[in-house]
Amino acid sequence: MKKLLLLLPVLITGFIFMTGQKSINNELKPVIYPEMMRMIPDGNYSLLPQKNDNRFSTEARIIKTPKEVYTIYPNFLVHPSFGTQSETPITRHPTNPLIMLASANTYRGATTFSTGVYVTTDGGLTWYGSDTLNNGTFNSGDPGPAIDKDGRFHMSYISTSGNIGMSYSTDNGIVWSANVNIPGSSASSDKNFTTTDDSPVSPYYGRVYTVFTEFGGTNYADVVMSYSTNSGVSWSNEAVVGNALGNNVNQGCDIRVGPNGEVYVVWANQSSVGGALIEDSLGFAKSTNGGVNWAVSRGNASNMNGIRDFNGTFLNGIRANGFPRIAVDRTTGPRSGWIYVTTSEKNIAPATDVSDVILHRSTDGGNTWTKKRVNQDAPGNGKYQYFGTVNVDEQGAVNVVYYDTRNTPTNDSAEVYVSRSFDGGETYNDILVSDHKFKPKSIPGLAAGYQGDYIGITSGNGALWPYWCDDYTGIYQATTAKVNINLTPLNNYNLSSPSAGARIVTYPNYTLNYNFNWDTSTATASYKWIFGNPTASVRKITIPSTLNAISFSSGQLDNILAGLGVAVGDSLVGQWDVWAFRNNVTLDSLKAANGPRAITLKRGVPVLSAFNLNTPAAGVRYETSAFNFTNINFNWSTSGPGVTYKWKFGSPSIAVVKLIRTSGLSGIDSSFSIPNNELDAALASAGVNPGDSLAGQWSVWAYNGFDSVKATQNNAITFKRKGKGDILVLYDSTNVNCRISRDSVMANLNNLSITYDLYNRKGVTATDAVSFRGYKKVMLLGEGSSVMSNKIKDSLKTYLQSGTGINKSKLIIISEDIGYQIDRSASPYYDSAFARSMCGYQYVADRPGVGGRGITGISINTNLTDSTYGPSSDVIKRSVSLPSSQTFNLYKYRLFADSMNSIGRVSATYNVAVMALDVESIRPANDVPYPFSVKRILNGLIKFVDEIPTGDDPENIATVPVKYSLSQNYPNPFNPSTKINYELPVSNYVTIKVYDLTGKEVITLISMKQDAGRYSVTLNGADLSSGMYFYKLTSGDYTETRRMILLK
Repeated sequence: MKKLLLLLPVLITGFIFMTGQKSINNELKPVIYPEMMRMIPDGNYSLLPQKNDNRFSTEARIIKTPKEVYTIYPNFLVHPSFGTQSETPITRHPTNPLIMLASANTYRGATTFSTGVYVTTDGGLTWYGSDTLNNGTFNSGDPGPAIDKDGRFHMSYISTSGNIGMSYSTDNGIVWSANVNIPGSSASSDKNFTTTDDSPVSPYYGRVYTVFTEFGGTNYADVVMSYSTNSGVSWSNEAVVGNALGNNVNQGCDIRVGPNGEVYVVWANQSSVGGALIEDSLGFAKSTNGGVNWAVSRGNASNMNGIRDFNGTFLNGIRANGFPRIAVDRTTGPRSGWIYVTTSEKNIAPATDVSDVILHRSTDGGNTWTKKRVNQDAPGNGKYQYFGTVNVDEQGAVNVVYYDTRNTPTNDSAEVYVSRSFDGGETYNDILVSDHKFKPKSIPGLAAGYQGDYIGITSGNGALWPYWCDDYTGIYQATTAKVNINLTPLNNYNLSSPSAGARIVTYPNYTLNYNFNWDTSTATASYKWIFGNPTASVRKITIPSTLNAISFSSGQLDNILAGLGVAVGDSLVGQWDVWAFRNNVTLDSLKAANGPRAITLKRGVPVLSAFNLNTPAAGVRYETSAFNFTNINFNWSTSGPGVTYKWKFGSPSIAVVKLIRTSGLSGIDSSFSIPNNELDAALASAGVNPGDSLAGQWSVWAYNGFDSVKATQNNAITFKRKGKGDILVLYDSTNVNCRISRDSVMANLNNLSITYDLYNRKGVTATDAVSFRGYKKVMLLGEGSSVMSNKIKDSLKTYLQSGTGINKSKLIIISEDIGYQIDRSASPYYDSAFARSMCGYQYVADRPGVGGRGITGISINTNLTDSTYGPSSDVIKRSVSLPSSQTFNLYKYRLFADSMNSIGRVSATYNVAVMALDVESIRPANDVPYPFSVKRILNGLIKFVDEIPTGDDPENIATVPVKYSLSQNYPNPFNPSTKINYELPVSNYVTIKVYDLTGKEVITLISMKQDAGRYSVTLNGADLSSGMYFYKLTSGDYTETRRMILLK
């Protein structure tokens, strides 16, 4: 982390000038002009806390107007995130209103930008997506979403190189094509939008268009466009749509297609006055040949006085713009082809104060224009209405969404309104669609005043979908609400199926579906399905539906009946019916003409049938481990609908049950999965020790609530608990260098003949908790700022505290930031009690000084030198919180003799060795190049916690053991051979003999006098029978016995 902080200014500068570049190229290097409106980081990012109460209200609101009654449903976040979401466009499928594509600029601090993809395929009931566009790379935001006639998603954005990039998706936004930069787009392109020609009568049906402002090359300050004729696979060279005259800047472009394939583009024509940009007219262009040429292109189609402000004088200091947004009436109604453009303007009529939303309308294809004020609050009241975006729905109504401060006396907090017009923008009804306020402000870490530059709205299926961002939850998030706008009357309709007198039998957890269907009353109606007992008037069940059908699984309906108190085997005799609803005042509900219908709902008793075990087959063996998180899977055939199952394991046979588990999906699934580590824990609870096995049988029982039946088979199975290695090595798999350290440690522990297990501790934010009890030693490997999570630290504390005078806990930490992260008061992971009182070290500095990083052994590997090329290996020292007799200097820096790199601590119940470098950084010293640096250092640290002295031998192996030792054979169980290591502190006569379970000697492995030292002997059990054996070391007065298992 400390390196990131030090490099942050460099990273930010690198992002602005070279993002995405593999090499510096002056022609492609993006230049940030003051006119541009990108999400430029300012280097001061601080993520605000996010609230958990993301559901702003729970009740729909009803707003009545003379023409309509609107239902505004609760606001919700389309994709809750810990990053900010701003600039929120939304669009819908041209022929399927249930499919909508929304987006946002997404930001997670530093230079982590991308384009969000948020999708619904069920009319807004559920949403899925991501804060990143899944095309294999990041981008710099400015999303421009569109959906073409074939349902292919398109997205324009600023690529990491600064050019306008394009991607498309053929699977509703799951996977996107690789980035394609628009030909001719410079590295300083900005403010893009995309649309498609989805008019079947157009000669350019299916063409995709993208417009943007060019801030590089010969087209500087011009609006340009590119199009695709092959569904986004390739794009035409950028071509000028609107030339900027003199020092003017054309910016904030938007694009739509008319009913006959006309292409319309609008923008703000900005004059430069004293260095400030003034949006003083609306630019407009029209193409009738698919964007090849522009029959009309003029910068002064309609006057405007925009609100653009970069000086902090607008609302709460946010930056503002009056950029136009465009919509075209594509209905077959009387206003088909009318063009509507919204802007945000101030002071000059029809604007009345600091900021009003203005509608520019053309009824003749863009030749002439009129203007109307959209928001209907009191004129001249000084309130802010801004970022207006326009939509024309399927009924030809004009809908404009915008931020609005009208309801805040202090004028510093905004809500979201939609103004709706039925007469082509002459008059409006204002609808408050947000159910909360927020205070507009800059997004921390981005350009001054930035909270986004626009919002969005779409419509379909009888609803409006305004889409905006606010920080009510603590950070800016993309938010929406459904606004029901039903107008069509309800028509008579009939129930279809099931027929009168039907009888439905339900079973618990059974997936068979039962369907109820009826005619459509009107395309935008909603319905309620009801069941009553004994008649429909005595309602027992009411289920809402937005479709002219409802479906229950047998299990769902069984649960409903159970909730009504219906016992298994009993029935409810009654009637079902349907009511249709809409929001019209005159006629808001209508019952099915031929309802109700008689029906019987019965809770059936599941039938138990014979069934078979499938996998695993009989005779399979599994090895379990506390650190293996993969699943062990069992499955079998079904016994019948509604049946539940329990998996059982018994030893030595199924008659002696040891383990019982309910199958998947709360017992209804004919399969069962158990994590390997969970089974390991269960075997431990059953008394199985590490390294031992438990043989038995597994089977399954099926239940129906009254009776049970067992599977036909009992499959033999053996579970073996993996024996614990001498050392448990903790590493972070998410860090490449830490994986390198892991591999180096594994290789060197193998060279030292030390057994080990691995555990992926993950990064510093991981929340996995694990127990280390039972391990002789635990070794934690860090890498840079990835030292340990709080959960791992807590587990290490518990491990150390579990040690005893006889069986000490032993901890080795090798991590360059161990001091910086754990014992520096400004660190978020600060825990001086763990560092000083438990591990025995204190933090001094994050590097020893300028110069080399040579290290020299003091208490271990005395006077042997090695080095680290790590840039920030910490300086630590012995803790003053402990008696000096308990702490030791293990390694010092060669150039700074008073600066320590490694500290050891010896206590009554545990020992600790801490080394402030990363394993992958260890190298032999240049001037004294002893080989085997990692092996030497590891062995020294291990010997220290084992309280075994090391000398000055570069091979770093103690010359004479200080005590007798007989190691566990390896492997164990074995077939047919295994290795036994042992150590002798003195010269003496030695025997090692092997005995069977009856105590009978079966073989003598060693019988001779041996000098003090370390030895190994191999047992070949080819002539022995499977079973448990004991091996015994005798030397003088010393004896030690261990057990081993031969499995053939």
